[in-house]
Amino acid sequence: MSKRYRLSWDGPKVVSLMGSGLEAGLQDAADYLLQEANQRVPVETTRLRESGEVSVEAERRRAAVSYDTPYAVIQHEKGYYKHAPGRGRKYLEIPYLTKRPEMRQRMAAAIRRRFGL
Repeated sequence: MSKRYRLSWDGPKVVSLMGSGLEAGLQDAADYLLQEANQRVPVETTRLRESGEVSVEAERRRAAVSYDTPYAVIQHEKGYYKHAPGRGRKYLEIPYLTKRPEMRQRMAAAIRRRFGL
């Protein structure tokens, strides 16, 4: 005896769930990257760390983490400044390169949650 299955496809709902899941995933991954970068950012004062922010453009499928002080790029790129152990240059680039698997997992989890999985 063969089994029969019936599938009902609601394409617009699937697209909507994917979009909202992607937006939530981008936000979560970028927030995580900012948190990790803040663990490395130089802290002579807290101004640089406090200037960190996340922006998400879901329709363009991208997120950004940025720091907004006049010296953010100099501190990130130049190696001649002395910093406390574990802090210093490439404070954003290093976490981005080393934490990619965790960011991908966060994005996938957000999409799965939208589908109730």
